[in-house]
Amino acid sequence: MTILNLGSKTTILGFIPNDVVTATKLGSAIDLTNYEGDMVVMLDAEAGGASITYAVKLTASDTSGGTYTDVTGGAFTTTTANTLLLEKIFVNVTDIKRFVKVSVTVAGGTGAGALKLQILAH
Repeated sequence: MTILNLGSKTTILGFIPNDVVTATKLGSAIDLTNYEGDMVVMLDAEAGGASITYAVKLTASDTSGGTYTDVTGGAFTTTTANTLLLEKIFVNVTDIKRFVKVSVTVAGGTGAGALKLQILAH
């Protein structure tokens, strides 16, 4: 068993700070150059309202302003109408392109729930 000091080597990166998401949203690009190994991506979604769902996924590109494609294994469970969701996924930084964004698709009307999406990377 290897014991790592993850506390001092881990960085919190914010895709979407705690924010009310009322319509489809694309987050800002995050450069993963200085990170390695698995990163933990955490979604905390509040109930969005009757019939409202949130589909959240990661996309990546070789350049910040380039064409972004879906990250394999980078999608969260789509929220159920009027239900909260707390979920984490793991993505290996070396398996994806340099720049990563998050895409949130709101369906079923105008959302009214808050989302927070963060990365723990080292």
